[in-house]
Amino acid sequence: MNRIILNISLILLLLSCKNNNQAARDPIQHQKSHVNMESVRHNQDLNRREEAYISKMIAQDTAHHYIDSGHGFQYYYLKKNTSSRIRPQVGDKVLLTYEISDLSGNIIYSFDEIGEKTYNVDHENYFRGFREAVKLLKEGESAVFIFPSSAAYGFHGDEKKIGTNIPLILKLKILKIDKQKTE
Repeated sequence: MNRIILNISLILLLLSCKNNNQAARDPIQHQKSHVNMESVRHNQDLNRREEAYISKMIAQDTAHHYIDSGHGFQYYYLKKNTSSRIRPQVGDKVLLTYEISDLSGNIIYSFDEIGEKTYNVDHENYFRGFREAVKLLKEGESAVFIFPSSAAYGFHGDEKKIGTNIPLILKLKILKIDKQKTE
């Protein structure tokens, strides 16, 4: 009886492995969604318009010398510290204060409203431009930063006072840098 079951199993195994001369299937071609491409074009257009507006704004401001941050935004110093070379690095604790306004100068969050904050560099949930701006200043310095919405709160806003795709002006003062030991 065992021999019969073994023979039947062997025959079934051989039949199941039989080559049916099936051709390999072609890979499935995925096309980019029309909606996604439309969204990309919309965002590119928005970025171009914001950059053009900011460039025009900077060109009209002859009172300040703007610096390209290398991170997608421009800034100028209000107060510069020439005696120090120490800038905040990842993990340092920075005592600072700041004010946020829109490009028309309307204050959204004031210095008084925010007060002094201790910021743990790159370990807290601030917008990208803010995180990069802090690392550009030394203790005792203050500067004005102009961010396109892509370097600010972007599409989502801050879900409080800052809406969707709003370029921002940040006035930032670094009061103290507490360097953390690196091990």
